[in-house]
Amino acid sequence: MVFVEWMMENYKLKIGNLKFFYCCLLLTSYFLLFSSCKSKKHLPAQTSRCKLEHKSARILTALLKKNQADYKTFNGKIKANISIDEKETEFSISLRMKKDSVIWASVSSYGIEGIRFVATKDTLKFIDRLNSRYFIGGYDTLTKMLNTEIDLEILQSLLVGNSVEFYEEDEKLRGGIDSCKYILGTIRKRKLRKVIRGKELREPAQNIWMLDSTFKISRILFREFDSRREFDAHFSDFQPAELPEGESKQIVVPNNLTFYIKTDNIIRVDFKYTKASADKPQTFPFSIPESYQRIELRKGK
Repeated sequence: MVFVEWMMENYKLKIGNLKFFYCCLLLTSYFLLFSSCKSKKHLPAQTSRCKLEHKSARILTALLKKNQADYKTFNGKIKANISIDEKETEFSISLRMKKDSVIWASVSSYGIEGIRFVATKDTLKFIDRLNSRYFIGGYDTLTKMLNTEIDLEILQSLLVGNSVEFYEEDEKLRGGIDSCKYILGTIRKRKLRKVIRGKELREPAQNIWMLDSTFKISRILFREFDSRREFDAHFSDFQPAELPEGESKQIVVPNNLTFYIKTDNIIRVDFKYTKASADKPQTFPFSIPESYQRIELRKGK
């Protein structure tokens, strides 16, 4: 929470509640990235009204991977709403991505850009245009401050409704059926070790619900180890992204994304793609004016 608190305390932006822009940025670099969570002893059993045929964890994993959004580049226009302790603000995001390489985002309100953000595999950068400031740092800086792992893969996966780092071995996966959806629990011990050092290692997991017809992810639930913090992502209204002329394949992404975050605050983030395209040429312009002041982050409380 340190980085978010720092943003909220130190930035007094000039247009309405644009200070929530910074929460949006951190939602794509922190809250959305809880990579350790408690596993359930038993996944939910099949309900009496549900007629789904049981599938093994290995089969569900293969179907999930087969039906994920497989893109080279991605472009999206997003209408966003963020609510923090029942205080709401709306803004728009122009999003560009190159898979496994870069995320670029421009965050604006009332037609005025407030933030420009770039994330690569090893660097995070943003410009605060309204206060003439900028930040450049590595993921290690935020990982130490936030006490949780951050990486580009998780950010990109959540923005298109993909899964993150599945294991292949059956003994590390649990499959089941819940509310007429397939569900997988995945164990993530490697990432947990990076977050919880010096504590007894329990069996963490993320729970993923899949639609029975398309095997697209409808929900991802993370519970952070030994904490009340929780991240719950919901995906719906799956539609094909626009592709270059003559392209025969389909890249299906969720048009509606809702993220519920429980920390010291109650946070809800709604993203609605008004336009989505894939595999088209992209540029990622980012330059820092010489007059801007560099932001130096505190290392926590």
